[in-house]
Amino acid sequence: MNVATHVANHSSTTPAQLDLIGRHIDRLVTVEARISPTSRNVIVNLYEAACAAQGGGPLSMLAAQQIMKNLGPGKVVFITTGAGDPRFLPAGETDGPPGVAALALAIHAATGAAPLLFTEQPFVDNLAATTLAVGLGIREPDVALKTGYTTAVLPLADDATAEMQATEYLDTYKPAMVISIEKIGPNKQGIAHTSTGTPTASNRARAECLFDEAAKRGIPSLGIGDNGNELGFGLIADAVAKYKPNGERLCTRVKTDVLVPANTSNWGAYAVEAALAAAVGKPEIMHSADIERRMIEACVNANGVDGSTGRHILGVDGMPAEASYAIVAMLGVIVRNGVLPGFKRAF
Repeated sequence: MNVATHVANHSSTTPAQLDLIGRHIDRLVTVEARISPTSRNVIVNLYEAACAAQGGGPLSMLAAQQIMKNLGPGKVVFITTGAGDPRFLPAGETDGPPGVAALALAIHAATGAAPLLFTEQPFVDNLAATTLAVGLGIREPDVALKTGYTTAVLPLADDATAEMQATEYLDTYKPAMVISIEKIGPNKQGIAHTSTGTPTASNRARAECLFDEAAKRGIPSLGIGDNGNELGFGLIADAVAKYKPNGERLCTRVKTDVLVPANTSNWGAYAVEAALAAAVGKPEIMHSADIERRMIEACVNANGVDGSTGRHILGVDGMPAEASYAIVAMLGVIVRNGVLPGFKRAF
């Protein structure tokens, strides 16, 4: 059974429609619009490599299939993010938190699963503010797991206690799936790098410990990223080394079961959100361009910065926020029009 056929069982949309919707979604979010020379002519090649490694596309629909297969009422999903530096990005950046918030809400709306969010301790307030802006309440974990349309934001350790903490989190909350969106991971030598190939600050949260322990337990994983240094890209390490400047050094060792590359990690998360909305036949679970604006503003107001310039401006990875508003609007149109059973004009 292919991806489209599997998810079509959950809605009246045909497998052919879903496959087409997924391909249009993927095409949109892999349009290159980055400011950095080290990101040029990269994402399409990484996307194609990811497709080849995962049996073809569309990858957004593959991720939707994974979510629908593993999550449902009473289930818990871990979603993590966090890219930063105490000098330049002290509270994190604007790529990651909006993607986490939007996908967490969509997963809950589509499946009933309860999301728990994880990031660096200094980024907790940023992620919480962004999550509130999308429409998810913030509660203590025990309350969030029992209350619809709420979540909790939990800190990740940045020292030798990270492995023990990961084990405790998994033992306590028993996630049925783990997801990473714009979360940097270490290379084979244990060193994590920025997208330019510069080693990250030593106090980086060790989110990879969650994914390493999840892999040992057979818990499915999804990685979403944009440069090859994020958790998940170990799945296509050779392609990252080939197409990304300094790729052999910066590519993470961490693989995920499903990998979705996109022009920005937020856009990759929105692609999965859109595919999920199409798969369950509920376009209304997609967030709007206005909600996107609210999230980016909340993120910046909580000290988040544009990750490419380090500036406290309404931008994501060197692109004005208006680009993200437009992407969200386009994704909504692709889903809403794509799931229509048919439209015949009167002329």
